[in-house]
Amino acid sequence: MLGIRLLLLFLSLSATLSFGQMSERTYYRTPELEQLALSTDGLSFSMNDDHMEPFSVREYTSSDGMMYWYRRIATEVCLTGDCRPIDVGIYWDFKGDFTGLEVFKEPLTKTDHSDFKAWDYRKLMSILKDDWSPLREYSLSELVDEKPADSSVDAVSGATKHEIAEAAVEKAVYTTHTLWHLIHVGEKEQLAKLTAQRLTQNHQLKKTLQTNRAKFLPFLLDMFGQGHIPQDAFTESIVLDGLTDSTDPTLRTVALNALQQLDLTKPGIQDRLAVIYKAKKQPEKVEILTRLKPVSELSKQWYDTVAEDLNAENPWMAVKILNALKSSSQHPPEVIDIVKKLSQSDIPVVRKAVKEFEQARQNGQTILIK
Repeated sequence: MLGIRLLLLFLSLSATLSFGQMSERTYYRTPELEQLALSTDGLSFSMNDDHMEPFSVREYTSSDGMMYWYRRIATEVCLTGDCRPIDVGIYWDFKGDFTGLEVFKEPLTKTDHSDFKAWDYRKLMSILKDDWSPLREYSLSELVDEKPADSSVDAVSGATKHEIAEAAVEKAVYTTHTLWHLIHVGEKEQLAKLTAQRLTQNHQLKKTLQTNRAKFLPFLLDMFGQGHIPQDAFTESIVLDGLTDSTDPTLRTVALNALQQLDLTKPGIQDRLAVIYKAKKQPEKVEILTRLKPVSELSKQWYDTVAEDLNAENPWMAVKILNALKSSSQHPPEVIDIVKKLSQSDIPVVRKAVKEFEQARQNGQTILIK
């Protein structure tokens, strides 16, 4: 009987150890994490911290299919060696935004070695969610003023600098600073790129967009605009759809930026863009023309749609239109007539646009359409 009990105890301990962090005592966990129901296959990927030192992040997925990233780290939080080290788990969402924190081993403490209270954790979370905290501008050694020899201030440090006192938990400026820098700065951009890479590799872009379109579409367009997601029929459609939806200014902006990355030589794209362009008002038309990549040839529908807006009485709009039309190998007489009128403009930038248009005509041996 004793042998059986010992065997059961051994199996129980083995199971507890095999689950890693899930079996550890957690002194604090951001409440929002409890709502996510995260799961993982244990895949880890390498990134670089602010000092270009590599570290690993683990991929997690929530029940609604959204991706999250996790890092476990144990580190010192001050320069004197008098502060207790911290052992924490950090979570980011698919965009690289801070999502939550776990505290292991022992509670977070202050410079007087008192434990963080509930309100301290609440303030800490509000600070850590701020991408533009004043802590961004300070190194660890710059957090406090030098302490006079006869000062009665805390033995570990001088007084916290006044300009960052509100940006840190009271008597925990080192801990706040360390955590903020572990979470922010270069990590966000790297995590966003990693998400784009993973979703592309797994062919999950379309599925993830269907799961949460409002949350994921601006991110996807931003990543495409930065060149981190390749062009295909799916990404072409979401860029053009984003241009169509003018009710959301954020979505419209990222869609316009994504347009700069779009290869317009792909069949049918210029004709689809022509329909979108025609329905826009002049300011939005200018934004579209400004972001277009040069192409070797224009479709007839796109050329005709843009050429309709060419007018010598609107020289600023004409500059954008000439830049868009100059790569065509054919121009109708009415376009050439307007170009001649614009060549007499007193505005230098207009004359420059005309000169570039004429040079393109000569280089391409332009044919007049009769």
